[in-house]
Amino acid sequence: MLLEALSEADWPACHALFRESVLALAGGAYSREQCEAWAPARPWDGELEQGWRERLGGAWACKAVAGDGRLAGFAWLARDGEFDMLFVAPWAGRQGLAGRMVMELEARAAKEGVRALHAWASHASRPVFERAGYRLLRANQIARGGVSIDNWLLAKGGWKEGEHES
Repeated sequence: MLLEALSEADWPACHALFRESVLALAGGAYSREQCEAWAPARPWDGELEQGWRERLGGAWACKAVAGDGRLAGFAWLARDGEFDMLFVAPWAGRQGLAGRMVMELEARAAKEGVRALHAWASHASRPVFERAGYRLLRANQIARGGVSIDNWLLAKGGWKEGEHES
């Protein structure tokens, strides 16, 4: 799998992969209701595009592409050091792809002097970040559509909650 730059043209496919990846977590650490709240069914539209544009503004981003051209995963790291997205297609899981994308984006951030990093990781991505040297700070819960979803705050490079927020 090749890692390449993520472009706006990739966003609709990334959105579909995001939903597919989240729904694949149902029945494990998350219920179907939690997965549907986290990644509700909706078509790519102008509102989603604008939201992604705002979130991706200036972020470092990459995508993973399989040999047959299929999108296998994508990730982005905001300039403030927050991993905002890290998703791998269910068919491409368990091949070290998420870890490769984390390393790629960390290297880009380091070139720009950003070393204090953090992530709000799902149950599925927490081990990826821990293998990459992130330490667990605390458990967390978010609400999406009135549904509570567990995640974890992990950090690396001296990031401390409350110190590096913009």
